[in-house]
Amino acid sequence: MHDAYTPITFQRHNHQLRAVMIDHQPWFVAQDFALLIAARRPYRLPNRMDPEQKRAVMLAYPSGFLEEAEVISESGVFKALYRFWHPEHRSLARWMGEEVLPTLYDAHREADASPRRAFMSWADQRVGVVKWQGEIWIARRDLPVFLAVQDDLILRDEPSWRRLPLMPGR
Repeated sequence: MHDAYTPITFQRHNHQLRAVMIDHQPWFVAQDFALLIAARRPYRLPNRMDPEQKRAVMLAYPSGFLEEAEVISESGVFKALYRFWHPEHRSLARWMGEEVLPTLYDAHREADASPRRAFMSWADQRVGVVKWQGEIWIARRDLPVFLAVQDDLILRDEPSWRRLPLMPGR
């Protein structure tokens, strides 16, 4: 355990989830994940994992602080979600699969011209975007979030694509 890893911190319902990539695989701080799933004895979560699903690592923070932490693998996370089943865990698994894991993989991808996932806030909502070729791209399914701002009474006098005159010949 000589390497120190800089964690990426995610927030969900006032809980943090720190994660690191080790050999191109995501690992999550066991204590954070146990608190996120409201485990009764969070310190015991790593004991429930198979030997290959847990390890001890050093976390390095920008301030220079080093912390030893037990981490669990991606398979360990989903094992815990299954073992400690709760109705909220369905949305937690979706959050892990749609936001956390893609963000981790993208953050540790080799620098090249490929698109990268990102998130931005708009109209008090979090919207997934793709950064590519110096532009921010928005998925068609997320477009209503942006258009809903125009429905706000305060913003009704602002220019809108809905009130643009039709081009002749269209």
